[in-house]
Order: sequence, then structure tokens, then C-alpha cells
Amino acid sequence: MCGTEVPRTKLVMVEGAAVGVCQRCEKFASSPAVKTKDGAVVLPDVAERLDTREKRRKERDIYEPTGEKELAVDYSQRIRVARQKLGMNQEELGRLINEKKGVIVNIENGTMIPNDKLIGTLERTLKISLREVVEDSGEIKKAEYSRGLTLGDFIKTEKKK
Repeated sequence: MCGTEVPRTKLVMVEGAAVGVCQRCEKFASSPAVKTKDGAVVLPDVAERLDTREKRRKERDIYEPTGEKELAVDYSQRIRVARQKLGMNQEELGRLINEKKGVIVNIENGTMIPNDKLIGTLERTLKISLREVVEDSGEIKKAEYSRGLTLGDFIKTEKKK
């Protein structure tokens, strides 16, 4: 801005324009500037929003194993066995984790699926694991072309069994 020749300038935003300035002229900057992946120069907030938008738009294969843990199929049996090993009845366990006896009864019967918070509390209290990594069954495979799985593809897959 001032015309001084310097070996290196700093990229900043001045009045909405990206400008390379020396250290003395840096005080006139409204904010630092950031170069995006495509070479555009924008404000840091804008660059951050563009990155998050790009992450959201990325296509994901819904059949690809994610490694996420989900509630085990036999969660009710695991809870009952662990509670009995600790010598507690349902009412004592409920009191210990601040839940009603009816909630414990329903969970152990399998009529109620506990939420994530309750799963964590039960795992810590009973010293067990109620979550498992979901394995890919391999029955339905991703289509070789990009149109995805249709109802007809699903019916063909069911008939093969």
C-alpha cells in the first residue's frame, strides 16, 4: 500500500479487497485473508463455511462399513446377567442409576430401547459393553453404476435367496 519494497508481504483484507501489505501497512487491515483450495482469496469465516459446505456435500456410500458402534441385539440379556452377577435386584439398579424400576424391567424384557445416555450409564455401572461394531452382511451390494439401488434391484436380491 505504501510502496515500500519488502521481501515478503502479508495477505490481508482492506475495505473488502485482498491486498499484500508490509508490516507497517498491516495496521490498516480489517482482517487477514485466506486462500481457498480453488485459489480464491476470502475472509477466514467465509473459508470455514465453504469447507463445512464441501464436507456436507461429499457423497458417502451408505453400504460402506463405518466402524460405528450400535446397541447390541442381546442388550437386555447382557444387562440382566450383569445385574445378577453384582447381586442386585431391578429396584436397586434403578435407584443406583436414578431410574424407575419399571424402566429397568422394560429394558430387561426388551420392550424398551435405552437412549445413548442411559446406555452409557448402564455400561459404567454394570461394567459391561452394550455396543458392538456393526458388521456388513454383504447381502446387498453397491450397484456397479452410479444410479444406486432401486426397488427392482432389491426385489431381484430377495429372489436370489
